[in-house]
Amino acid sequence: MPVPVDELTDDESFPVTPDTNEYEALDFLVRHHEYGFSPREIADRTDINESSVAKTMRRLEENDVVERSDEIYYVDPVRIDTIRARLTSVDAVVRLFEATPDDDAYAEAGWEEQVPTIDSTGGSDTSSFE
Repeated sequence: MPVPVDELTDDESFPVTPDTNEYEALDFLVRHHEYGFSPREIADRTDINESSVAKTMRRLEENDVVERSDEIYYVDPVRIDTIRARLTSVDAVVRLFEATPDDDAYAEAGWEEQVPTIDSTGGSDTSSFE
């Protein structure tokens, strides 16, 4: 009997949000994905203080975002592209939100010209929505 795809997919949201220690640690590990790092090395190379990094890495591991071997954390090479795309997507949404007018600009004709599209490549396309 066929199974609905909805039952086969994981609808959990991405467990990392911008401006958090988890985001900073994951971004660091993705950018340096050819290596694994100890919590102390991650703290030394990021703005995460040493007393928080162990807890941060534990949460990332519990959410199956990073892997751990002994006390070395890394991103599974098979998942690098997927996780990088998710981080890029989250960044694009943040940029869109920050660029959106917070006044009543939407009541004015042509408001869509003021809002950039979500462009995960980092561009700033401000063309209107058609």
